[in-house]
Amino acid sequence: MTNHETLTESMFIKVFFALIGLTTLTFLQPYFMHQDLSNTIAIQMFIAVIKTFLIGAYYMHLKYEEPLYRWIVLIALITLSIFFIITSFDAIFRNSINDFFT
Repeated sequence: MTNHETLTESMFIKVFFALIGLTTLTFLQPYFMHQDLSNTIAIQMFIAVIKTFLIGAYYMHLKYEEPLYRWIVLIALITLSIFFIITSFDAIFRNSINDFFT
């Protein structure tokens, strides 16, 4: 930590209860908002992304670190996303015949 922010216990408790609230919202969301499966998954993934940012910012202390560490995490997430996209194409077209060599 270059700027030596003071991290109080109350801040961690607030983030903890925010995470508990978001987890409860994730669990109860299908009961309150009757959506089809794709919309439910999209809403729950959005909540999961919010929880990921909270954990990264406060518990991993990325909010108070140098920008270099934020870039390292961002590049790692972009690389992971690229691998997920490549793998999803393989899973989507698994049962189709795509023979380009005939």
